Amino acid sequence: MKGQQPEEQELHAWLDGQADEEISRRVERWLAENPQAAAEVEGWRQDARQLRLAMQQHALPMETPEPVQLRRRVRQQRQWRVAAACALVLTLSLGGWSGWKLKDVQIAQRQLPMEDAVQAYKLFGTGSLANLDVVSAGHGELASWVQRYFINGTLPPNLEQFGYRLLGARLMATNNGPAALVMYQNPHGIRVAWYIRPVEPVRLPHGERRASDLMAQYWSDNHYNYALVTPSDASEVDTMRQAIRQSTS
Repeated sequence: MKGQQPEEQELHAWLDGQADEEISRRVERWLAENPQAAAEVEGWRQDARQLRLAMQQHALPMETPEPVQLRRRVRQQRQWRVAAACALVLTLSLGGWSGWKLKDVQIAQRQLPMEDAVQAYKLFGTGSLANLDVVSAGHGELASWVQRYFINGTLPPNLEQFGYRLLGARLMATNNGPAALVMYQNPHGIRVAWYIRPVEPVRLPHGERRASDLMAQYWSDNHYNYALVTPSDASEVDTMRQAIRQSTS
């Protein structure tokens, strides 16, 4: 049967030679049965000896502490070093994470709002319909296609009341997830595009900007950024722009 673990003060008394015979036998038996604990207690002895020697060498103007106090001070110093190391690791980790997030925000701020929507229009908005993934789909079919890739996203608007019929859609990729360009065209051949992409890294306020011969209106919800890209000099789109602005504000 293994001996009962001694109290801490009994271990200190045994180390200092102040324990009675009964306590000494119990401590020695327990240490013999627990080599790991014996090694730790021996470490206490060595720590106290080294600390006492260092204090004597430097001739500190103070009374030499008792061995129990020395060992307690050494344990406190170890605990402080461990705590300081943990705090340093946590600080570096948080600093690194926040630094990358700040970098994303700074990059997004340097870029023009929804520039990818403008470039997508230039790539696919004026070319052949063969470049679209979904061609001449009805609004019901297109809604199902959009919901497949953009859960909780707003569905593309129906622009028939403004004279624009649906041509199709193109799926693309961004650093933060999929994006899609939905194309419309009126009887005069003027094309407009609705664009959806993830809201990361920056949620956009309502706004608009010109990009050469294009106008980009943009807004966001909790999940996605959106844009309506239209020719900037086409008077036929003014009413539609106003309607989109009011419906998304």
